[in-house]
Amino acid sequence: FDYLRWRGDLTFARDGFNEVDNLVLCILSYINFRRIDAVHTKDPAAAPTLAQVAPLLTDKDDQLGLSELSYLPLLRLAAQTERFRDLRLFGYTHEYDEQSAKQFDALSFLVPDGTLFVAFMGTDTSLAGWKEDFNMAFICPVPAQLSAVKYLERIAAGTDGALMLGGHSKGGNLAVYSAVFCSEAVQNQLMRVYNNDGPGFQEKILQTEGYRRIKPRIKTILSQNAMVGTLLWNDCDYTVVKSTAALLGAHDGF
Repeated sequence: FDYLRWRGDLTFARDGFNEVDNLVLCILSYINFRRIDAVHTKDPAAAPTLAQVAPLLTDKDDQLGLSELSYLPLLRLAAQTERFRDLRLFGYTHEYDEQSAKQFDALSFLVPDGTLFVAFMGTDTSLAGWKEDFNMAFICPVPAQLSAVKYLERIAAGTDGALMLGGHSKGGNLAVYSAVFCSEAVQNQLMRVYNNDGPGFQEKILQTEGYRRIKPRIKTILSQNAMVGTLLWNDCDYTVVKSTAALLGAHDGF
């Protein structure tokens, strides 16, 4: 919120995309856009702007995930800033299957500079979502990881421009996994993959050719006192963010 108030007047043309922009968009991906049909479009040119979407959302569209705080105030404030108001929201996808323990949500943004940012949502409060998280310790791939690859390929097919990926918590894992297992052509479009305190992988994933190709473009951000981002295997360089909270409290994107 401080960033939006202090720096929200700076357009992307004046100050390029950064780590905080990534986290803002990853948090916005937690919001439930199922009622907003315009956000479901696969055409970024036809997609509504953040300023157009904000008035359509009500409290019933909030989706808290692991946070005790509402995400809607962040969206509404971002929609008032010069920096974020003209971002276009498209490609909203929600896939849920309790029988197969699948919870997958994703949202894409067209940044005014022409870059596409794909945000994978983290865990919601559903039983399937939590079961899938635990399955990641001994099953690879889980259903959401496969969906993430298909989603990225679909979004990338509509552009030959720059791509960035990101996600918070499980969403960070999905961002990295999709970057590892997408086609080499899509990998060539990737500028940066942001993993915001997401868990790692089974060790065999780190030994694949796809992982070695995209490893230099992975930006891993961990919270000082959180434990989620240190689960399983992860050999990327990382940045630690100071936090006064502990455990899941420190894992909260806010």
